Amino acid sequence: MERRVLSTPLGRVELVTEAGRLRELSFTRAKPTRHAPDPISKELQEYFHGRRKDLRDIPVDLSACTPFERRVYEATRHIPFGKVATYGQIAKAIGTPNAQRAVGNALGKNPVGIVIPCHRVVGWDSLGGFTGGLGYKKKLLRFEGVLR
Repeated sequence: MERRVLSTPLGRVELVTEAGRLRELSFTRAKPTRHAPDPISKELQEYFHGRRKDLRDIPVDLSACTPFERRVYEATRHIPFGKVATYGQIAKAIGTPNAQRAVGNALGKNPVGIVIPCHRVVGWDSLGGFTGGLGYKKKLLRFEGVLR
């Protein structure tokens, strides 16, 4: 496993990769690390600098996730940059229309936030939660032009 910390315009993010696949991504206060360029870091930096809007080609390792969580993450991964969906819309998209709360719980365990853009999933009457904290969710949604 390889761990690195990137400095981005929205804050520092920590990546954990193994065998070319992203296992974890989270905001951190840790100091940036020096590392050789790699495709995942490059694509994330392009996203954070406004040069990439789609991160679906970043390979992720979801082997520790349940089948339900994987379905939620796959549906969430298809929400376009600058758009949002509700927990209910995700539940309906995966064939479990009454599972909004379960969708929220699954997104709360998302190991690779941003790449699986759980910040784009909101409640019908609020922003909902975010594992990295509501402040980061707001920053990401502002960055993507959803919030002002």
